[in-house]
Amino acid sequence: MKKVLTLFFICVLFFILDNTLVPFFAIKGYFPSILLTFCLLYSIFNGSIEGLWLGVFAGILQDLYFYPGFGINSFSNMLVCAAAGLIGTGIFKEKALIPIVSSLGLSFVKGILVFSILYINSMYMPFSKIIFNSLYNIIIAIIMYRWVYRLCQKEYMQRKWSFYDGR
Repeated sequence: MKKVLTLFFICVLFFILDNTLVPFFAIKGYFPSILLTFCLLYSIFNGSIEGLWLGVFAGILQDLYFYPGFGINSFSNMLVCAAAGLIGTGIFKEKALIPIVSSLGLSFVKGILVFSILYINSMYMPFSKIIFNSLYNIIIAIIMYRWVYRLCQKEYMQRKWSFYDGR
């Protein structure tokens, strides 16, 4: 339960920061998504199932401020966080290079998904936004990597299986 509450409060905090403080650090109108970067790194460390659920929750939060269509961020976050979990199963998580580069690639894939869904619905956004937001997200991933790694190593964040029979 402590794990769920921790993730809930972290996601809400990053959502608030994404919509209040982060736009002040925009470069030519482009700014990163701390919430997406956290979800991708967390998914790499904890697998597809946990990443999928965290991605859906974070996507619902992002959809609250995404006017053109509710559900686009939920769907795209779900897919990229599940993919991040799959990537995380075959790598050494102690080494930062692959998770950080993966977060760049998956951030780009999420942008392509949102761009494609909006294009199908005759809503347009500049393609350059995908590239610059992804590059900005890699900077956040570099800063955030060690913190997320240490968070995932805490005892209450680990999945423990026990077959307790009540005796």
